[in-house]
Amino acid sequence: MLYGSESHTPIMNVQLVNSLVEVVLNLSPEEQKLFQEKLSNKHLTLLTSKPQTSSERLLLWQEWIDTAPKSYANLNDEALHRENIYDDEV
Repeated sequence: MLYGSESHTPIMNVQLVNSLVEVVLNLSPEEQKLFQEKLSNKHLTLLTSKPQTSSERLLLWQEWIDTAPKSYANLNDEALHRENIYDDEV
């Protein structure tokens, strides 16, 4: 969570929240129900437990990877060449 530099008040990303609301409203009723269930379960999980062991953290990471959006946008070989990553100027 982000906080303002002068206070301990959280900074809200209103545009992001509005976008998420729009996405949820465009889901079918069944998808909205599934979304609510997952959101409730995730919130309950976050409130009741935190991973203690490296194995638990690894499992959470792997679950997150499985739910992350799949992107097929890969960098081409030329983009990965050192001279295209770093500036030669010092």
